[in-house]
Amino acid sequence: MTAPNSVRTQMRSRIEAIAIMCFASLCFIAMHTFIKSVRGEVPVGVILWSQYAFQLVVLSLVLARHIPRMVRAPLLGLQIIRAVTLMLAICGFFVAVGLMQLADAITIGFVAPIMITALSVIVLKEKVTRGHWIAIVVGFLGVLVVVQPGTGLFNWAALVPLGAAVCVAIYQTLTRPIAQAVDSTTILFNATLIGLIVSSLALPFFWKTPSLEATAFLLAAACLGAMAHFCLIKAYQWAPASVVAPFSYIELIYASALGFAVFGDIPDLHTIAGGVIIAASGLYLIRRKSA
Repeated sequence: MTAPNSVRTQMRSRIEAIAIMCFASLCFIAMHTFIKSVRGEVPVGVILWSQYAFQLVVLSLVLARHIPRMVRAPLLGLQIIRAVTLMLAICGFFVAVGLMQLADAITIGFVAPIMITALSVIVLKEKVTRGHWIAIVVGFLGVLVVVQPGTGLFNWAALVPLGAAVCVAIYQTLTRPIAQAVDSTTILFNATLIGLIVSSLALPFFWKTPSLEATAFLLAAACLGAMAHFCLIKAYQWAPASVVAPFSYIELIYASALGFAVFGDIPDLHTIAGGVIIAASGLYLIRRKSA
């Protein structure tokens, strides 16, 4: 009876992890929806600073007695580089959702897992098979389907989420060597602290006091972002990455639905087709990595 109970427990844990991943994805898209709603009124710098400020307050309250140890953690230089690339990625996506449809920005952003695989060869010297390279090429073809370069429909704004995806790939690639020497809580706290410091240095140059409504939206976005990251950690704790990671692609559906409901955006056929190609390529890479 022990084995069946163990199987049932594992299955329940995986189902719960999948549900949490789906909820985390919804929180991420809802966060970007709030950000897109205030982009016309609030400068990106203020948006970025507000997200870091709120999250650092929460983390400081929870981890107060561990802060001295965390700020003296090893590989601080590498942690700073990682934190800056994360900040650039977040900033890029905040800019992107103000320039284009939410579904378009999220779809292009999903090329990041494909770039991570490519960078793992260069930076981490990992072995990548012919199948991996085919999936990478197919994934980039999916991006080309969405952005349509060389046509009258091409929008240079598409390069913003693409650049943000490159930053995400660098940030994720740097996470692996850092995580071997530094615990996840310290990595999270230091990334938030560094992001707040850097964004605060530039704050006087772009500060604009948001309205009461915009402030409420920024607070809601920060809460949703913090909740999404927390759920993401839990999902990966409760089930293997190969089980939960594919469900992150549900963000494409959420982005299309909320983009239409809130902003009246209707994804075109190129966005849908490109999204399917990118998702298929990413899912193949995830499955091959776990094999």
